[in-house]
Amino acid sequence: MKTTLALCLCGAALVATAAPAHAGHGTDLLKFAPEASQMVIVFDVADARDSSLLQKGYAALLAAKPDAKAKMAAIGIDPMKDIDTVMIAGGSADSLDMDKVKNMVVVVEGRLPKDKLASLPDVKTSTYQGVTIYASKDSEAAMIDNRLFFAKSGQLKGEIDVVLGKGAGKGHNVAASKKAKALRDAIAATDTTADMWATVLVPAKSQSNAQMPGVVAKTVSFGVNLTADLAIALKVGTNSAAAAKKAVETFQGQLVQVTQMMGQFGLSAAAKSILVVNEGVYLKMGVTVSEAEINTIMGMAKGMMGGAGGSTSPAKPATH
Repeated sequence: MKTTLALCLCGAALVATAAPAHAGHGTDLLKFAPEASQMVIVFDVADARDSSLLQKGYAALLAAKPDAKAKMAAIGIDPMKDIDTVMIAGGSADSLDMDKVKNMVVVVEGRLPKDKLASLPDVKTSTYQGVTIYASKDSEAAMIDNRLFFAKSGQLKGEIDVVLGKGAGKGHNVAASKKAKALRDAIAATDTTADMWATVLVPAKSQSNAQMPGVVAKTVSFGVNLTADLAIALKVGTNSAAAAKKAVETFQGQLVQVTQMMGQFGLSAAAKSILVVNEGVYLKMGVTVSEAEINTIMGMAKGMMGGAGGSTSPAKPATH
């Protein structure tokens, strides 16, 4: 969902109320993901909110969006305190491009306001299964059991059936449906304790890899942990243990060049932390980027942007 109601409600959803939170790693939300889902993305904000990295990133985001910052300040929104968990689930995609996913649902947990939704501009309301739907031209939203649900226009009724376990939606979710077994198995191999994690079933047309014949990527998952540093783990499910081993050997053969390139950008420590191994049919990769190195990257980016106007110089690479 790109505009209007989804964006407005994402902001309104951050207003604190007395409603209870449902903090967790997100796996308990799989019962709300439609069985046709081919990807699940979860951000456990409650676990990550003390991260200095997240706080700096959020501050930078607001600085880049002064209008959004002003609107949130006007109604007392504090996203860093009021959102606990966000899950995005989607399906019927022919590629890994999120914009091409035909069906998508977003679930937000935290201290969420029921009374703010109806007051948003250009919103039309209707009722389905006893649930009020707030609709704009391209998206719909509803509050169910103190959780906020978003879907594309015309799709929220089906999601309400899934959430309530009624009609065509009864039992047709990722947690219970036989059709969702492949995604459940992939999620089981994912580190769902990470602050942010995602699992994707790779569409058939995207599975082949001409650069590594015989290696087929069937699933992709990642986990990101936010402290002062950024720890990233990637896991690719291949078509066989032999394929995973071959992929690892290929990547390991390129590590010298990758390490040298990262060193040129002030990421020597991160380069040294790179781990590439195979575990059965899985290719596993990991890297940790320090706060100093992240600051270096951000400084270089600001320097390049400022350089166009001649006002800012690139930051010096961090030393370790």
